[in-house]
Amino acid sequence: MPNELNLALSQHLSRAINRACNGVNWLYCFYMNSPQDQNILVTGASSGLGREIARALAGEGMRLCATGRRTARLDALRSELGEGLTPCQIDMGEPAQMDEFMASLPQREFTGLILNAGVTFADEFMSGSDENDAALFDINVTANLRLMRAQIALWQKTGQGGRILIIASLGGIVPLPYQAVYSGSKAFLVNFGLALREELSGTGIEVIIFAPGGIKTEMTDVEAMAGLQKHLASPEKIGRAAIAAYYGRKALVIPGFENKLAAMLYRVLPRSLVLRQTAKIYRQARRPN
Repeated sequence: MPNELNLALSQHLSRAINRACNGVNWLYCFYMNSPQDQNILVTGASSGLGREIARALAGEGMRLCATGRRTARLDALRSELGEGLTPCQIDMGEPAQMDEFMASLPQREFTGLILNAGVTFADEFMSGSDENDAALFDINVTANLRLMRAQIALWQKTGQGGRILIIASLGGIVPLPYQAVYSGSKAFLVNFGLALREELSGTGIEVIIFAPGGIKTEMTDVEAMAGLQKHLASPEKIGRAAIAAYYGRKALVIPGFENKLAAMLYRVLPRSLVLRQTAKIYRQARRPN
């Protein structure tokens, strides 16, 4: 029994040392390499949070590939941020466009991924449709899985480390009535991301999950959320928090005191109580007058 215990402790210590070394190696590479040596993919960058993340990274001199569906928005961002940004028009819900982009990954040589693109549906589940649900999961889940699997394979083939920031949501931790499908897609990203992070432990590839609360963007500028607008955070503020999470070492980052409190209360209070209150807030937001 003592030998088995010693073996288990030795293995645990070895894993801890490997993790520490990989962390030191990444930090060394980050600070020793110039910002121009980093090439980061930011999806959903034509507006909202993705655009603010791109602005923040460009301000640090990073090279970027910014994707989005609206070419004019991407071109305007390129004019604003300069030649360090490469715009790439792509609808991540279209498999053919995804196939074309995926084929180009080896030539792009990304050092990091910030997976921000996403859509929502804010209404009762029964007012939706199978087609809308499938489209939401294609963008929020399937496209991200494809990008991660392909890019991780490239990093593993070259022995290169990398970083992946998955933009999930507080709604992936605390279920959101009236955004049930969206909330479910983000819950998938939270759990998948944490599991993948552990699988990749010790490889030099870091996975971080970023779970913000509501953000004032075009996606939330809908009638069903009209009563919540004053409670939504600015994309500029959340963009800065996202960059800090990308550079950091925490597995799961929830920005903002109120969001952290909500996540904690969901763990310690009866779920039915929390969900009733959440549903009440959303019902009131749907009829603010």
